[in-house]
Amino acid sequence: MRRRRGFTLIELLVVIAIIGILAAMVFPVFARARESARKAVCLSNVKNIALAIQMYLADNNDTLPPTEHREEVIDWVSAKPGGGRTPSDCEVMGTTLPFAWRANPYLRWPVVLDEYIKNRDVWRCPSAKLSSGATFIVMGPDWLANLRANEGQWGDAVGEGFGICAFSWPTGWGGVVTDSCTQQQLAMAWFSGANPQQKVFSQSVSTNLQGIELKLTAVQDAARYVICSDGGGLTMMGSPGPVAYPDLCCAECAGINWSSWGWPTVDNGVTICPNGDWCPECWAVRANYEWSHSPQMKQASTRHLGGSNLGYLDGHASWLAAQRILTMAYDHELDGIAQWCTGASLADYQAACGDPPAGAEFLF
Repeated sequence: MRRRRGFTLIELLVVIAIIGILAAMVFPVFARARESARKAVCLSNVKNIALAIQMYLADNNDTLPPTEHREEVIDWVSAKPGGGRTPSDCEVMGTTLPFAWRANPYLRWPVVLDEYIKNRDVWRCPSAKLSSGATFIVMGPDWLANLRANEGQWGDAVGEGFGICAFSWPTGWGGVVTDSCTQQQLAMAWFSGANPQQKVFSQSVSTNLQGIELKLTAVQDAARYVICSDGGGLTMMGSPGPVAYPDLCCAECAGINWSSWGWPTVDNGVTICPNGDWCPECWAVRANYEWSHSPQMKQASTRHLGGSNLGYLDGHASWLAAQRILTMAYDHELDGIAQWCTGASLADYQAACGDPPAGAEFLF
């Protein structure tokens, strides 16, 4: 009688080990391929937004979307009605924009461009870890009358400390929240873990804060003027940090968390240096993670394989590596990405103020 042979334990272990080695080699390839597909989807979305801006320009005398100019609105918002922040806190850093434009729900670029894009999903990046979107919903069409009628009902409790400075969105963008004033709630479904059935508009592709009311004739080279990009939690990008590292909290200006300790400012010719007291919690967290010394953390803070998708004023779109974005912005090879601060590197900071507070980090 012939004996039936099977695999020995050693043979099985060898086979399992080989399979494990092959899996370890193949899985990163699969993950990279999946992210490449997401990158392509996002690049298409960014390009669609850039093309929609082209169509808007053609219909509006080659001028980008407006800000708020009505004295009635500006004067009313300046009075800080209903509580919230002071007018100076509502101003848009790095621009000369009147802060009252934050209160007008019809001046959000996704709202302005909605008739050209038709599909609001293009504002979402499939790889985004941080996003923003509709929050404070104001009923229209006479949104100003609605705010006035409910004055005192949408202060700090509703606007999360911003009051009227909160970016307002019109009815139809907040899902089940159609009027934050009367419902006494924000449309917050874009936060992680919220119910997607609420269908609140979510946005992880940002538009250019510097481009408001910009005339095409004022742009030297539309092919290098960034008009939209991966933008993390900011609906309107204005500095290199959030463009290069959109999924890193506090990636403002050129320092990872410049608002945690600030950049030097000049007052009547006198340089005023920060002491690190502002936003210490974010600053401390970033210091503990040692972000600037960790290539893995830098990679994880980017949107797509170490870089971001950018859309340009001439309608084209491209992917750029994060460090390339920072370098090109610093060298003024990319227009529209402003340097809000007086310096963009540790050397620049040290030249003005010496060594920064312990834990402060820099993108360069």
